[in-house]
Amino acid sequence: MHILSTYIAGIILGATTVAAMADKLPKGATPLPSDEVRAIYSGKTGVYSVSDVYYDPNGTTKGVFGKPKAKSTFQGTWAVKGNEHCMYNKSKGDPKTYTDCNAFWRAGNKIYSLWTVHYDGSKPDKVNEYWTGALKQHKKGDLVSKKYAAMGGE
Repeated sequence: MHILSTYIAGIILGATTVAAMADKLPKGATPLPSDEVRAIYSGKTGVYSVSDVYYDPNGTTKGVFGKPKAKSTFQGTWAVKGNEHCMYNKSKGDPKTYTDCNAFWRAGNKIYSLWTVHYDGSKPDKVNEYWTGALKQHKKGDLVSKKYAAMGGE
């Protein structure tokens, strides 16, 4: 299995855990404006169960897969359209681009997200897989570049 496929499988496993804590989107929830979605990611590092990804304000990504020991690097781009954020990443040595997207809504004082596009083409459960923990995964600043460079990321 290619290292990015392993990374994605790790995200799937993490998403399974999240799905167990997930819920339905509340009635009356409204799509988050694109500027607010952009603010969730821009200039921040997504700290995930098996990887860390830095979302540069210029629209590029760089990441390190593997915890606790880093195993590989990947890079790509990210963009926001409406209430949806998408990233398009390639692992070093793999010509395939992996796409993952998440959309965001507000209901009261909570922000809900849904993993809307899965890298492997599997379909999201648009009824029962909304969750409120996505904002906690993003930390201010670039927490990736040093490790990325040390691993030969370009």
